[in-house]
Amino acid sequence: MQGVLAIQRARGPGRPNIVALHAANVEAAGALGDLLPKGFTLMHLTEEFPLAVLKPEAQEFHPLPAWLFRLDAGDFVDHLNPRVRPLAPSWASLVAGLWEPDWPAEGYVRRRIENGPSAAIYEDGSPIAWALTHMVTDRVGIIGMVHVQEGFRRKGLARSVVAAVARELFRRDKIPALHAYVDNIASLSLFPTLGFRRVERQVWGDAVFR
Repeated sequence: MQGVLAIQRARGPGRPNIVALHAANVEAAGALGDLLPKGFTLMHLTEEFPLAVLKPEAQEFHPLPAWLFRLDAGDFVDHLNPRVRPLAPSWASLVAGLWEPDWPAEGYVRRRIENGPSAAIYEDGSPIAWALTHMVTDRVGIIGMVHVQEGFRRKGLARSVVAAVARELFRRDKIPALHAYVDNIASLSLFPTLGFRRVERQVWGDAVFR
């Protein structure tokens, strides 16, 4: 198999297409690129080289290279915090507004809170730190949307919520994984303290394809 393209087409006006592309070579990337949906699209590329193939097909193109991290059970450095609780779905709007303020992400965030493990720390009834998952497959759980509110940073809260989600994924016999953008120095420094190791560079981002 030379490549795979997964497509979730927009589910209504103003909503994005979502694609994930894996290609073994430039030729496969080009062939799969011809099948991309038109319009606003969120994309995940498992390698960086398809960027050169896809960019000419877009009128807008905003790739965000990121390191893929993986956590093996034997490397896990837990960071227990008795204040950690699941994140309530009622906070989906808050999370979405901070995570992706430029597109209607509240429905997606709510589904991730309801259908995947989450962890949060609350102060006076409101969440001040949280971590969710983007997806959980039969083997892997992709942790994401990690955030700590201003005024509460540098207290180990991000480490606590990520560790809690990783712990739950291990309980479900999944491999915790996550992405950190290459310019996010704080995340690149944080995740190895829990035992995550870098695997490879991938790409997230958005585009408007012709």
